Parts: sequence; structure tokens; C-alpha cells
Amino acid sequence: MRAANSPDWDDVFMAAALEPHRWMESLDLMASRTGASHGQLIGIGGARDVPFNLITNSDGWPMDELVEAGGYGADVNFRVAANASSLMRGHYDPVLHEDHYDSVTPGLASRSYVDFCDAIDIPHGCQTNLVLDGVGLIGLATLRKRREGRTTPAQRRTFARAAAAARRAVRLQERLEGQQAMLLAGAFDALALTAFIIDARGQLLAHTAAADERLRAGDVYLRDGVPHAPGMPWPLSRAIAALTADDGTAHVQLRIDLPAGRAPLFLEGFRLPPRPWSLGRLPHAILVARQPRRDRAGVMAFLAAIYGLTSAEADIAIRLFEGKPRGEIAAERGVTVETLRGQIKSLYAKTGADGEAALVRVLAVILA
Repeated sequence: MRAANSPDWDDVFMAAALEPHRWMESLDLMASRTGASHGQLIGIGGARDVPFNLITNSDGWPMDELVEAGGYGADVNFRVAANASSLMRGHYDPVLHEDHYDSVTPGLASRSYVDFCDAIDIPHGCQTNLVLDGVGLIGLATLRKRREGRTTPAQRRTFARAAAAARRAVRLQERLEGQQAMLLAGAFDALALTAFIIDARGQLLAHTAAADERLRAGDVYLRDGVPHAPGMPWPLSRAIAALTADDGTAHVQLRIDLPAGRAPLFLEGFRLPPRPWSLGRLPHAILVARQPRRDRAGVMAFLAAIYGLTSAEADIAIRLFEGKPRGEIAAERGVTVETLRGQIKSLYAKTGADGEAALVRVLAVILA
């Protein structure tokens, strides 16, 4: 039974799972209720990459310097080291705190993370694992200033209650992100397209019925969840790597030659517009095994499936690609120029284009 003045942590964190932009708000409430200046939600992959790192009240922190210095390694970071020590003993989600940090700090290979924490004034705090799986871990923490002191048992109990709710919320958000991939695959199924939906790690999230036939036939196969096939000018796995790399490309094309005189499989890959962050289950790219139907309805449905455009936005996109002036488009659609301007602004946001020329380049790989 929670105290009368205690937040309902399930309500707090479920709101964040349903509206991810509210995670910072939820983390800030958790921090304030445990006497800390900062709340943190962090995702660390198996190779010590950091897919996301949400920290409240952290504007101006030199996080890039920490990453470049290897500051997330267990040999440098006392928070990561304490967690690694706990895992080695078979303890997967305890609340770790300053006593645990004290025990591992003398064995660190470098003081770079200790010095980093001193510089930005976060020497204290507590933490726990919310998710620990083959991909990596998702952790929750509070980061405390010197003047706030070390955590107290009562504060750690409050943190543990908040963490239990945050763990449920993260699992829900993971399922909701995965559901988006299934919905996207369903949209491509309706277009009778062979499509593979890929996450940010290059692993297959979902696929259409036609794509399943390709998998069963061995035309495309999975290795560690990543689609593979020999291709020209590059293998499928390399094309996927190009789509998922931070500095990669937004569009790839390749040909997969098939045995027994069967027609080659032509694949096109499209990177979806970026999101600020996710738990790793959101669709990141789409591989489509043939061009969309060239009739206007088919192209509009294809744009809706890839970018989430409304039918009006898809129609406007096609007209802009055809080179029609905005006044003519507004007249043909029976709307004011101001209304059209708002629709085009939404169109740019959804496609990741920063202007009409960029939009035409995005559409060219689909419509040209």
C-alpha cells in the first residue's frame, strides 16, 4: 500500500510508455522523490554502444567526450563495473548504490569516469537493471550531487518501487514498438509486396507473407536475426549495414540472382525518417522486393506505408514531384494556399526532407 503523498508509479511510467516524449518528465519526478537532481534511463548494447541515454537536467554535459574515452566500459565506469560484479554473482536486478561503487572503484583501470563525475558533480546515486537480454541492458538510475549526499535506505526503497513500475513500462513500450513493425508489414501485405522490416541493429522485425515465401525458399536467410543473401553490387547484409549505420545511406538497391533459371530478385531498401530515440524495437528501414504499382492509388498507398502519409499528403507529394506549382495544387485540391502550406510542412516532417528539392530526391527513388 503506497503512502498518501506517494505517486502512483505505474501511472507515472505507463504514461511514458504510451507517450515516449514523457520519459524525461517521469524520470524527473522519480529523481525529485528520491532526493536526486538527475534521473536516467540508459540502453547499453552488448558491444558497449549506447543506443539511448536519457538524463534529466543534463544540458551542457560533454557526453561525447565520455563515449570517445570509453567511459561506458566496466574497466573505467564504476557504475558499469558494479553492475558487472553483481551479474557475475548471479544477481540480475538489485538496487546498487554508493557502497557497491566504493567496492569496485579501486580496481578501475582509469580514473577518467571518476573525474568526469567529479567535474559535472554526480558522484553519488543508485541504479538497477530494468531489462537484461541478448541485445544488452536497459538501466534506471538516479545521479546525485555532492550536496545531496549518498542515498539513504528510504530513498532506495522509493527508487525500487519506481523501478518496478518502470520495468513494466519498458516492457510495454517494447511491445508497442514491435507492434508498429507488424502494422507496417500488414500495410505492405495489403499492397501484395515482398517486404522486410528491419530494426536499427539490422535485425528482422517483421515481414510480409510474400517475404516469408522467400525465406522458406532460401532466397533470403537469417543469421543472428539479420537477413542475408549474396547480391550485386553488394551482399544483402552489407546493404542493410549501409541503411542502419549512423553515417549510412537512405536508399540502397541490389540484385539477388536465384538458381535454376529463376528470375533475379531486385531489392530496394529505404531508411525511415529518424526518431529522437527508441528502445530498439521501432522499424528503422524497409527492404522491398519490387517497385510499387505505377498506378496513382498504388503509389499513394506505398508512400502511406513507408512514411505514414495521409492520402492528402501522398497526393500532394506526387503533384510536387510532377513539378506542379503550389497555387495550381491548391486549386486542384480545393484548399487555400495556407492550408496547403501546412500540409506540405507535415509532409516534410514525415519524410525527413528539409525542403521541396530534398522531397523530390526522396520521392525519386520510389517514383522515378
